[in-house]
Amino acid sequence: MEIILNLTRHCIETASKRKYEHLIRQWFKLADTDKKRIPIEQQITALKYFLEKAEFSDLRNRCNKINPAEKKAVLIVSQHF
Repeated sequence: MEIILNLTRHCIETASKRKYEHLIRQWFKLADTDKKRIPIEQQITALKYFLEKAEFSDLRNRCNKINPAEKKAVLIVSQHF
């Protein structure tokens, strides 16, 4: 699974938190029987794990060194993270 984070105005930590909050809002807007809930739930779970375990100071430094002009980050999450 891939989760795209917008880094236009925020660091990777803030972008991750905003994506997490956005997905939560989307999840609540869907009906209980909507099949779109499953992939959103998986992304929410992955982002929660990422937010709890990541070393954001190191990630911020890496993101800035690789390509400061890049405005997005892609989190690639395995099935059994």
